[in-house]
Amino acid sequence: MWYSPESLVNVGAWASLIFLAPSEVMVARSVAPVDVARASRIAACDAATPALPDSIALADGLQAIVRSLLERSPKFREQCRAIAAAPRLHATVSVSFRPGVGPTRARTSFRQNQWGALAAEIEIRGALELTELIAHEFEHLIEQLDGVDLKALAREGEARRLADGAFETDRAVAAGQQVAGEVLNNTPDRVRGAGASVWRTLRRVIGTPASAQR
Repeated sequence: MWYSPESLVNVGAWASLIFLAPSEVMVARSVAPVDVARASRIAACDAATPALPDSIALADGLQAIVRSLLERSPKFREQCRAIAAAPRLHATVSVSFRPGVGPTRARTSFRQNQWGALAAEIEIRGALELTELIAHEFEHLIEQLDGVDLKALAREGEARRLADGAFETDRAVAAGQQVAGEVLNNTPDRVRGAGASVWRTLRRVIGTPASAQR
């Protein structure tokens, strides 16, 4: 069928009237479920009751402490969003106090399979700097997600290799210190006074040896 230029204008107008609303619905439905889930995980970091994504498994006793970090530290919420955006990540966070493990206050070990999935085991060994160390190790996790070349950082003087082969980076040190400072500045005095009680409870949950409590 042939249309004159005038009739084509009219046909186009009718098509716009008929298909405008359905096309908008189709665009909304075209969002993949995985993208919706990812957006939900990221949004949880800034929710009224903030939470880490399910990809991070916390040891018993850490949940309340981590929630406090999310509530009081913008930097920690930024870390949370970066971790929540990673589709193929799983990490565990544990706390242990073992005499004789050396000067390392925390350590993260990584494994990556052939499909690119990243698994991390974060072990916090320092009793007094728990807030700083969690954020510090999270930054190491984000470095891996970002594909940071640790050897290149070491050559540039922004990282160093420790005796056990692990890398320490200025970036992780700064992140840990920033989160600890933000939490301190945003914590009411009455809550700070209760902090010692929370820490004693955590120690009982994770079974700290009596010798390590002195």
